[in-house]
Amino acid sequence: MLIDRAQEITFIHGWLFGPYIWNDVRKYFDQIKKHNVISLSSFDLESSSSNKEKIDASLKACKDNQIILGYSYSASLILYSNNLDTCKGTIILINPFFQPKNNSINFLNKNIKADFNKNIRRFIYNCVKMREIKNKRNYQRLLELFMNNYIPPIELLSSDLQDLNKINQSDKLIMPIKNLHIIQSSSDEVNDTSMFKLFENIKFNTYQLLDSPHFPFFEFDQLYEIIENIK
Repeated sequence: MLIDRAQEITFIHGWLFGPYIWNDVRKYFDQIKKHNVISLSSFDLESSSSNKEKIDASLKACKDNQIILGYSYSASLILYSNNLDTCKGTIILINPFFQPKNNSINFLNKNIKADFNKNIRRFIYNCVKMREIKNKRNYQRLLELFMNNYIPPIELLSSDLQDLNKINQSDKLIMPIKNLHIIQSSSDEVNDTSMFKLFENIKFNTYQLLDSPHFPFFEFDQLYEIIENIK
């Protein structure tokens, strides 16, 4: 199995929630010797590298006994990278933005500067939106996680949103890539998942994360089981 032979794993976070999302996840991968946690530019003010440069460098450096685990925005940047085809490692993408839903990212992009607090809370709620019983509990957990960690300046978040808003994978990937695996939450209220269905039809390595929202890390067991069984 993949995890049994992996020697190194790299974690890359998404747009709003920084590298701290992996804090409770990394214990699942204790058998892998080396862990790298990469911060995108909005969370790494000491680096002058762009998000594209960080992603490209990670893909270039990845060897055949290594894993890259990307989530949401970073997963989309990986899909767009010109270094994707030549990456030697195993790439696992969780809920990449094939294209954002109009009522989520587009709305947020237009309104984030007008009322940051209100619109960020709305986005956080959409990230965990699923069954009503879980919504309130997980919303509070994710909001607390967000508020208790570093929050990038609005200008940087807005700039990343503009890049994210341009994403449309329909003209990018047409042939499966052997070492690329895409995991999609079935109850994703942030991402437009129509492209995922297309990828399923053209035989990409795709996996559905059942009964799970855009932010899937509070119930990680099912997600880990998928990753664990990748060959």
